Amino acid sequence: MITVVVLFGALHLLTPLGCLAAGLSSLAPGKNEIQFDHDDHNRSLIVTTPKSFDRDCSYPVLFCFHGAGGKADGPSNRFTPFVEERGLILISAEAIRPLAKWNFKQDFHSVSYDDVGFISQVIETLVAHEVADPQRIYATGHSSGGLFCYRLAKETDLFAAVAPMSCGMAKDAHEPGELTKSISLLQVIGDNDKSYHGSTNPKITMYSAAERIEIWRTFNQCGPEPVIEEQGDEIVWYTYSNPKGVEVVFGKVKDQEHHIRRDLRDATDVVAIDFLFRHQRP
Repeated sequence: MITVVVLFGALHLLTPLGCLAAGLSSLAPGKNEIQFDHDDHNRSLIVTTPKSFDRDCSYPVLFCFHGAGGKADGPSNRFTPFVEERGLILISAEAIRPLAKWNFKQDFHSVSYDDVGFISQVIETLVAHEVADPQRIYATGHSSGGLFCYRLAKETDLFAAVAPMSCGMAKDAHEPGELTKSISLLQVIGDNDKSYHGSTNPKITMYSAAERIEIWRTFNQCGPEPVIEEQGDEIVWYTYSNPKGVEVVFGKVKDQEHHIRRDLRDATDVVAIDFLFRHQRP
């Protein structure tokens, strides 16, 4: 049985195990909240569609992942303005509480939830019901959510491009492997962020910003010399590309820490969305 509640002016669908399809096939224009069971855990999404949403059309989809301790409404509110501007479907997923951290590395947290399987199931359902354009599915995330983007880029072939924000990259976890497909990637980080220069603790080593960009640039066979562009006085973009159009982009925000100043964050978000939408999955 599916429970339907009006919330935020749209449908709130509470779906039991196996009924995710019912929730995603009943999307209404605007903000929708969906809950369903995955791997014996209740999972939740905020799915925002354009006002002109048509169930007979397929849309580009942007997943946005909150940081540790966050909730789905934070990134949903942050990226909702792009829903109308770009004609996209925005999906803000929520990590399982009370931990509220994404499983960016197996057996790192006290409990290893199947977050990769959760997001994969959502995408597969969207594509099966022709709601999502499978060539135009994207992901971004802050901190823990950004780390999760690296894992998704390595372990799945579902995304056209990803944009991890204000995060590290885990050694022995996020390096592209034999099964990893070439994927365009953009990283935004402040040069005073705790993970800008990398970090080491007994549980995990994080690559520096320069090291992680070099790893993905080399994997994607992008040239070693970037195109450098300054955006105002505080943002510098370094873009590496290959002849096939794959890009690796490093956005450095000067004198900023883990939480980038709002005006600069908004400015980098616009560039990140432009970057994502330049790419399609083969």
